[in-house]
Amino acid sequence: MKRATFLSTILATGTLGVATLATAPALAASDGEDWTGPKAYVGAGGSFAKIDDAKVDDNDVSTGDLSDFDDDHVTWQAFAGVMVTPWLGVEAGYLDLPKYDDNGFEIDGHGYTATALLAAPLGDRFEVYAKGGRVWWDAQADGPLGFDADIDGNDWLYGAGLNVGLVPNLSLRLEYTRYQLDGDRAEADLDLATAGLQFQF
Repeated sequence: MKRATFLSTILATGTLGVATLATAPALAASDGEDWTGPKAYVGAGGSFAKIDDAKVDDNDVSTGDLSDFDDDHVTWQAFAGVMVTPWLGVEAGYLDLPKYDDNGFEIDGHGYTATALLAAPLGDRFEVYAKGGRVWWDAQADGPLGFDADIDGNDWLYGAGLNVGLVPNLSLRLEYTRYQLDGDRAEADLDLATAGLQFQF
């Protein structure tokens, strides 16, 4: 399945879930459908990506149409975490970095994340959160004049999101995150707008 089709499917699922919430009566938390308390969870999502302020060997690199969100720039991520209390949690994840291929440069890679979350429940089905932490990433870069390098870094990330309960143990997760990538030979600001599904235990 193409990445854009995958993301479209997740967005359609989320839209259907929100519409259902608008018409269905609220379910009691005693029925085991409280999405906002302490929990362990896993999930995955598709992301629109954009890249700004890119440099290679301290030289500015134009990111072309990658400087705007577009359905041609779709990537994915997976995550798992624990909410220790209704407002505090920790999370780890895997990130597939969007492929950059323009101006003679080609960069592709992945990363691993570790973050802390601060959450605020908004009723039984809604939760807003902020997150911050680190991303450990590496990529293969090829460019003009024989440029060929493995680049990596250990950098900051931060973001915010909304978690919406759909059915028991399953929620829609919408998130915006910035990754400040700064490797030895390359750097860039990577922004991801993500829609995903979260299953909790």
